[in-house]
Amino acid sequence: MDAFPLHGHKTEVEAWQSLVHLCRRWRNVIFGSPRRLNLRLVCTPETPARDTLDVWPALPLLIWGNMSSSSGADDIIVALGQTNRICEVDLGLNDQQLDKVLAAMQVPFPQLTKLRLTSKGETPLVIPDSFLGGSAPHLRICRLEGIPFPGLPKLLLSATHLVTLYLSDIPHSGYFSPEAMAALLSVLSSLESLRLLFRSSQSRPDRVNRRPSPSKRSVLPSLKWFSFEGVIEYLEDLVTDIDAPQLNSLYITFFRQINLDHPQLAQFISRSPSLRDRGADVSYFHSFDDHAAIDTLPPS
Repeated sequence: MDAFPLHGHKTEVEAWQSLVHLCRRWRNVIFGSPRRLNLRLVCTPETPARDTLDVWPALPLLIWGNMSSSSGADDIIVALGQTNRICEVDLGLNDQQLDKVLAAMQVPFPQLTKLRLTSKGETPLVIPDSFLGGSAPHLRICRLEGIPFPGLPKLLLSATHLVTLYLSDIPHSGYFSPEAMAALLSVLSSLESLRLLFRSSQSRPDRVNRRPSPSKRSVLPSLKWFSFEGVIEYLEDLVTDIDAPQLNSLYITFFRQINLDHPQLAQFISRSPSLRDRGADVSYFHSFDDHAAIDTLPPS
């Protein structure tokens, strides 16, 4: 369920450029209504950023790239310097490239609406709390894959318009507690899709020192799609503190465990009318070498 493509449609986004070259009249018409026509520029590792940024007007920028080598990194960094114009960042990076990108993104990006960072390195770099200047007021889609960011809940407290949050291949160094996640979700009233996929069973809550659950559960009024992969204890603690009355799709994968008792999950499903009334339940169990999976889906 991809929220947006990984740098796949540069020609489509920039199709307007061919019309600009037809004649002066077309050029004036197009540049006369850049917002209505949704004019945007795409910067990739193959884009000579300095030349591109000098040739065209100051249009919104989309920065896309799956960078397999160091070539192109400098152009991406140049483009990231246009902080007031950037509305999308979608980058797949190795450790060295990610280090440079993170260094360039320690300031506010006031127009940023979509963010996707994918780490292809073996030793994940931790995103510092100063990322995006600590604020993301217009962010609607956030996807981090294989990148630890312990300060993410704090950052996203400012992202009051967030619609999609996908955190995949979460390394243990990026662990955040179920309580912290529940507190974050409680303020994301527009959130419709949530994915939490942990890398290993190391990422489990400390139940001995767990704080008591709040007297009132947080309601996620817009959440419709939820995917989880991790230990059962984490999901049990998380759903104890939340309700999702509009939830209609729930995908769960548990790491291989002997104890698959899940009373809080069962209660959570019973509190979600869209699942409960359509007869959804924990009905499919699959055993694998590495993990066991339970899929909770409405019947077709």
